[in-house]
Amino acid sequence: MKRVRRLLTVAVLTFVVAGCTDDSPGSGPTSGAREPTTIRVPADHDTIQAAVDAAEPGDMVLISEGVYAEQVTIETDGLTVRGVDRNGTVLDGGGTLENGVMVLADGVAVENLTTRNYRSNGVLFTGDYGSGRTLRGYRVAYVTAADNGLYGIYAFNARGGLIEQSYASGHPDSGFYIGQCNPCDALIRNVIAEFNAVGYQGTNAGGNLVITSSVWARNRVGLQPNSSVKERLAPQTDSVIVGNLILDNSEARSPRATDAFGVGIAVGGGSSNQMIANRIEGHVGAGVVVTDQDGFVAADNRVEDNDLSGNALDLAVVGAGSPRGNCFTGNRFTTSTPADIERRYACAPGSLGGTGTLALVPGPPQVDPKAVPPPPAQPTMADPQRRPKAPASATAPTVDIASVSSPDRP
Repeated sequence: MKRVRRLLTVAVLTFVVAGCTDDSPGSGPTSGAREPTTIRVPADHDTIQAAVDAAEPGDMVLISEGVYAEQVTIETDGLTVRGVDRNGTVLDGGGTLENGVMVLADGVAVENLTTRNYRSNGVLFTGDYGSGRTLRGYRVAYVTAADNGLYGIYAFNARGGLIEQSYASGHPDSGFYIGQCNPCDALIRNVIAEFNAVGYQGTNAGGNLVITSSVWARNRVGLQPNSSVKERLAPQTDSVIVGNLILDNSEARSPRATDAFGVGIAVGGGSSNQMIANRIEGHVGAGVVVTDQDGFVAADNRVEDNDLSGNALDLAVVGAGSPRGNCFTGNRFTTSTPADIERRYACAPGSLGGTGTLALVPGPPQVDPKAVPPPPAQPTMADPQRRPKAPASATAPTVDIASVSSPDRP
């Protein structure tokens, strides 16, 4: 149904962007007598917003190549909003508009386009702030988000999501963000984040939340599951970071939001997270850090079978003291704090615990946004004009974590 306008998982370890697989969420026409249709921009409507407002559940808004200086709000369930060319269909905020695409409806897919130069976010999925309604079902595929004022692709108070084959750069908060959900029932796979303050941030986000088969490189921090009093559902708990390339997240040209710098994975006050079979290299601070944050205790985190090299320090537990169920095992590494981290934090009863020390590496000052390299052209969706419209499912694909192995450096 339409709402009144408010002002406001598969294990595919490939870093080659490919088409949606057969288990991609969504199906064809929705129930009811009316057959879903395709509305074209600008052939049928001059603007994307006008086409979205005219659409009914199950329809597709298909956007021709061009630069569209508009912000789009979607309040109709089950829409597919798709560009005909990922690099040629561009929503540009000109530094003044707030969000490229803001989705307030369930089951919406945003595909095959670029959002850039918005004051806040490139693509935002969110439930209603006032009522606390949780958005259910979202999908992002073949989307490039670049040089927006806060986040690239942002899901908040939303459940049942798939973000895949997308790219984010030039954001002073994070390229990809999932926040305030538990269970999140979400999957991020086959994405690239570079030249952001943080590649992925998951604040108070967990519960069937998997980040896999992706590249997190040349950000200030690679990935950051964290707890915060600034959002509901604290503390953060239960996310899986598996089979990723996490490289060289010590990039001075990335925009700055906080002082954090030079860390591959930083677990801040989060619990029951798993960091498994990732390749983590080239960090001037540390490869993996597990620490308390803002009064939240880091507990029951598992760091296993990761390949770490070229980091100033590979593995660190800071400020935790007692084991609290945190465990490190099977990692291929050289340095850690405490020095014997896999003995002190063994994945077995009787762990000794102990706290390490980690000197903060001061990040470079804020950069001129023009110093961030423009995003390279990204692979576009195959045959987008004939590809079936597909509303987003409320259930993300599943991932067989046990089958995932550490990827090679490209």
